[in-house]
Amino acid sequence: MEPKFTFLLISVIIFALLLLFYIHKRFGWANAISFLVLSGAFTAIMDFLSAYVEVNYEYPGKSKLWVFAFIFFGWTGIAGSCLFLAEKLLTKHGEDLYNKKSLWWKAPLLTGFTAVVLDLFIDPIAAASGYWVWFAEAEVYYNIPLLNFTGWFVLMFCAPMAWILIIRRIRWKDWQRLLASILAILPLMIVSGVLSTLLRVLLTLAGLK
Repeated sequence: MEPKFTFLLISVIIFALLLLFYIHKRFGWANAISFLVLSGAFTAIMDFLSAYVEVNYEYPGKSKLWVFAFIFFGWTGIAGSCLFLAEKLLTKHGEDLYNKKSLWWKAPLLTGFTAVVLDLFIDPIAAASGYWVWFAEAEVYYNIPLLNFTGWFVLMFCAPMAWILIIRRIRWKDWQRLLASILAILPLMIVSGVLSTLLRVLLTLAGLK
């Protein structure tokens, strides 16, 4: 089966835009853009580094612009769907990301685990269908390196956590939330890099790839 890259890109863009519309209606336009910055831009930058600096994988024949657009909107859709599912599972009537205190860490944690479970189904199918090719060594799960799953967990934990902490700043003005989201990208890159490295070390010590 030939990979349908155009259909894939259009699908993730439409899903991400629908999700952003939902966030806009529920949390306001500033928080929707903040979500796009954190779940899209931050995660896309980290994924882009994995593809073109570490060269862990590639999308065969696709330009860097296509790849960035795909992972930008793809991560936005995954982060949002997994986060709001986590919110639903962790709250009772009248509770949400704003008012249930423990959700600032519980929701991101469950988001990360949910995203990994989702990718356990997505990645083998996508790789077998030729949508992307892995170069990193792998031995445990369908020739997909475990660093992929640690990366999913770290990104889907860090981005939602940062966003929840920002939207809870009720007294902040819209421009302050947007600025905080942009300024958070570099610290998030550092934190996610450290966490990913620690998880990779643990996998190496366990003899897993």
